[in-house]
Order: sequence, then C-alpha cells, then structure tokens
Amino acid sequence: MLFFDGDCTLCRRAVRWLIRRDPRARLRFAELESPEGRAVRAALGTGENPPDSLIFVPDWSRRLEGPWHLRADGALRALALLEGNNWVVRALRLLPPAWLNAAYRGVAGLRRRREDARTAFPFAPGEAARILSAPNPPPPRP
Repeated sequence: MLFFDGDCTLCRRAVRWLIRRDPRARLRFAELESPEGRAVRAALGTGENPPDSLIFVPDWSRRLEGPWHLRADGALRALALLEGNNWVVRALRLLPPAWLNAAYRGVAGLRRRREDARTAFPFAPGEAARILSAPNPPPPRP
C-alpha cells in the first residue's frame, strides 16, 4: 500500500503513472488524508510532524505496526514491484540513502499542493478502483 498526498498534483500524477505500469495490480494506493492514512501516520509516532508525502507499507495486515518505508525508500520499494524496473531500483540503491532522500525532498519541495487537485486531476474509474477510499483492506494480490 502506497500512501500519497491527495492534495498534491505531482503525487496524483505519480500514482497514475504507477497504475498504468502495474497491470498485475500489485500496488494499492490510499491518500494520506484518508482514515487509513491518518491511522498509519499516527502509528508512526512522529507527533506533530507526521510524513506528508509518501509512505509505503509492504504488508497491509501489519500497516499499524510497520515496517513503514518513507520518502525515497518507499518510492523505490513501490517501483521495485513493477515489472521491468528492477535494474533502475538496483542502480538507484547504489547511491547513498542521504542523497536519495535529498533528491526526494528537492522534488517534494517543488510539488504544488492544490485544494482543487482532486477535481483538477481526477482519477479515471479504473484508476480509482485501485485507490482505497474507505477503511477496508485492499483485495488480495493475484
């Protein structure tokens, strides 16, 4: 499960990109602002400063216990689930994590949070089916 900022146009476009490249539907998505997103952010125990961009949870049944993968690490773990991308992930993993997170923070700093992101960049019905909008577990992987 990949939690993303639903008010971020870049994040919404990234989710669309991932969905299009994941025909086996190995990834599921939820907005950080959803009930499940808020629960995961609270479980992280980061107090007043919870992550506001990306959280990857590899095991839905342990979503409130972890492990949680944030920022660049979460993005790479999600990307690794897509077929044909392992060489990219392996190459990026050669870089120091501090560099990857600095690059992630740089891109995240450029993103635009828009109150109308949901209406300006809506998900198509097939895409929306992959996004958890209620506190129910995603369907099992094929």
